Amino acid sequence: NFDKQRRIKNTYLILAAAASFALIFGLFQFSFQQKEQSLQNFVSDSPAVDINSSDKVTIVLGEGENIVIDESSTVEYSSNGSNVKMGKGKSYDQNALIDKKPIFNTILVPYGKRTDVMLSDGTHVWINSGSRLVYPAIFKGKNREVYLEGEAIFEVTHNADKPFKVLSENQEIEVLGTVFNVSNYPEDEQMTTVLKSGSIKLIYNNDYFGWREGYLSLKQQPLDYIASRLSRYYNVEIMIFDEKLSKETFSGKLDLKEDIHKVIDIISETTQMKIIKDKDNIILTN
Repeated sequence: NFDKQRRIKNTYLILAAAASFALIFGLFQFSFQQKEQSLQNFVSDSPAVDINSSDKVTIVLGEGENIVIDESSTVEYSSNGSNVKMGKGKSYDQNALIDKKPIFNTILVPYGKRTDVMLSDGTHVWINSGSRLVYPAIFKGKNREVYLEGEAIFEVTHNADKPFKVLSENQEIEVLGTVFNVSNYPEDEQMTTVLKSGSIKLIYNNDYFGWREGYLSLKQQPLDYIASRLSRYYNVEIMIFDEKLSKETFSGKLDLKEDIHKVIDIISETTQMKIIKDKDNIILTN
């Protein structure tokens, strides 16, 4: 009986060890698959992110560490991607490569905030309100790829052998070296791309670059479009309670360094609309 019990116990131990090995092997496989995935797969496999869950600009490093950053300071990556400077003496080290595969970082910019980042290849990106940028700590392989949800201006470091690509949910933009603006907010009906300079010159409209300098230039834009951009920029809900008013168009230049209420007052000077204001909401009506 004793020998039988010992054999049964040994069998359980062997089975337990085998189960533990299977679990460890399964985790290793999952971890390895995570490291092998592309940028697009990384974004697809990542849990849904509420960009506005925080009122601070946040960077998520490769190991999942969330760091709040000062929006007035440029985030700068070293050329090997292993060091990240975040202004005011803040500096973080990370493993830019795991098993020779680059890890991905994410910057989340809530409504009312803006920031800019210098990627490891020297490309400078200005990120507008309500945006998410996902990118490798260091670019490896034949392409330089980043993923954008929202709006950003890219000043791309030229490298003819390694094109720069901006991916989004439904589109891919490829350039060799240029300055361009991409706007791809989920609530907007379409994605817009405007080139400022580079080997390919398309419609250059400085309106799309003005937010970086602190102004919004308008040329016959409807009020609902203006309200949408101002809402994101200032993180204030602007509601229009009149269909005809929402389609009324405006031209001119708005100084975004002014208070939101001052900006709305300037718009109202050219129309008969009424403004109802409180701390977090603005209602426009006839």
